[in-house]
Amino acid sequence: MSSHAILFDMDGVIVDSMRFHAAAWKQVLRDYGVVVNDIDIYLREGMSGRQSVEDIFFEYGQSFPDERVFQDLIAKKHALFESNHILLFPCVEAILEFIKGRNVLTGLVTGSLKRSVDHLLDPGVLSQFNVVVTAEDVSKGKPDPEPYALALEMLGVKPELSLIIENAPMGIRSAKSAGATCYALETTLPARYLKEADKIVSDHRSLLELLQSGFK
Repeated sequence: MSSHAILFDMDGVIVDSMRFHAAAWKQVLRDYGVVVNDIDIYLREGMSGRQSVEDIFFEYGQSFPDERVFQDLIAKKHALFESNHILLFPCVEAILEFIKGRNVLTGLVTGSLKRSVDHLLDPGVLSQFNVVVTAEDVSKGKPDPEPYALALEMLGVKPELSLIIENAPMGIRSAKSAGATCYALETTLPARYLKEADKIVSDHRSLLELLQSGFK
């Protein structure tokens, strides 16, 4: 494998969190008269919270709330989400250990806030990443290439020498627009939504085996 860096999305790739994000968003948005389903959330994964709310309100024909209401909405969503005990996906630690053992640089690139990264990942896991890019580090979130382009710039690695692991259409589009190879995991969405990726894998065990075969 010729990759000099492997970058990971966080939600739905490192942590099994998307069902909890969806439940929190559905509950909060319902209070503001917007009824959404899980797929509404999953298809917008990777966008910042503001982008997601703007997009959902627009799709459902609602005016975007004023800033005070928006901040209240976001605060309620974070409180609901952070009340859950969320775990790493199986094999994540083995994948990170394998990559680090091959002296390949790693990055975490998420549309979530830094507070969510700190809440979800303990220091031992976080230390496995050479760089971390959150929503606060960029002016444009996924599907724009900026998040992954920034991470690669920070690592000093050319896009064509990088691999990005994603699980959602917005993230895949961001990765491909940044010029990288992208593998997609079917953790939250089936393959038909992930067709823009270079490879689609069913689970983390399959991803580990694919990475191991690439380094042989």
